Amino acid sequence: MSTFHTICQTDEIPEDEARMFVIDNVMVGVFHVNGEYFALDNRCPHAGASLAGGIIENDTIRCRIHHWRFCVREGTYLDEDKPRFNARTFAVRVVGAELQVEI
Repeated sequence: MSTFHTICQTDEIPEDEARMFVIDNVMVGVFHVNGEYFALDNRCPHAGASLAGGIIENDTIRCRIHHWRFCVREGTYLDEDKPRFNARTFAVRVVGAELQVEI
């Protein structure tokens, strides 16, 4: 059963930045883009690098190691049509000033 977990206050992730959190033993990258928050599995499906440590470009996160690009909204791998490399996404909600991720 999925549960929403409070991970931080909304002001702890500045616009156009990301943070990594461990929730129920899952590493999750949380991205603040265009006033919205998105959560992806923090491990790049290619080589396991931290996506939260990557480079944010609009709605895209680029892995810092091999520069693979993913949509922060849908987790879609953007460089080729290879769905097996899509990043897992998680639901995010804001409750008051708390940021919550569903695992």
